[in-house]
Amino acid sequence: MTRFLLLTFIVCTLSSCVEKEQQALSSDKMTEVLTDIYLAEVYSSIVNDTTGVSAKKNMDSLAVYYKSVLVHHGITLDQFSNSLRWYSSHPEEMDSVYVNVLNELSTMEGVQNASNTE
Repeated sequence: MTRFLLLTFIVCTLSSCVEKEQQALSSDKMTEVLTDIYLAEVYSSIVNDTTGVSAKKNMDSLAVYYKSVLVHHGITLDQFSNSLRWYSSHPEEMDSVYVNVLNELSTMEGVQNASNTE
């Protein structure tokens, strides 16, 4: 009986010390967030600064865009970072998300091209 209690105590102690893996964002939510992150990356490279249009990313505007993307989707930077780590360690799921992101961006490009030809 003493061994059982000692073993239970050790297991409980060790399990409380282990950092539990947080739940990653759903693939649909991750697709939406990454799509907006990629758009923010593009927008930050075309922002005017005091010297004119810059070919480099404007890190100040990029930080603002990132923050607004996270706020828009109702997530924190930690949730996004943890989800990104989770998806990075699950390549099949990450590939699926990236395929969806590319499809979303292609759809947006198609809509943009169609509106330009009208």
